[in-house]
Amino acid sequence: MEDKQVSLDKTPQPRPKGWRNAIVAGAATVAVGIGIALWQPWVDRAPFTAYQVAVQDGEYTKPGSRPGTCVRTRASEEERVILDEDGARLASARDPREGEVLRPEYAEFAGACLFVARIDGVPGGRGTYVMQWGGGTKHTMPEEDLREPLESQRARVKTWKRENFQPAD
Repeated sequence: MEDKQVSLDKTPQPRPKGWRNAIVAGAATVAVGIGIALWQPWVDRAPFTAYQVAVQDGEYTKPGSRPGTCVRTRASEEERVILDEDGARLASARDPREGEVLRPEYAEFAGACLFVARIDGVPGGRGTYVMQWGGGTKHTMPEEDLREPLESQRARVKTWKRENFQPAD
């Protein structure tokens, strides 16, 4: 009878060709994906100019220095401050001294005074900002609203309804 010996040694099987390249490529893809997600190149982080329109009822204004202009008799030239969500000051501007008397196409607000605050140097890419006017109540505002063009904001005033109007704190 013949002795058959069984070997417990395993001979290594050859690995498929390119396995190291596949692992390196997979790791590189994951690293690039994580880098892009953190960097978010699609987010515009450039500083921008925000415009904020405000309306003051005519009873709280007086005629300005030129025809069609007006000046607030209360809360004149208050500061508008833009903060980040943690309360750090990002940008600010003062409301202008004179505004514009709204014409009849502004419907319910015809005769009121429109003020436009220009806030330069607002850092982009924050998503949500906190806005405060004259040291009053703070409220959050999405970046899209801060980036809204001035003409769009002016046009929107034409659709405002007096019952929805709340004076600033």
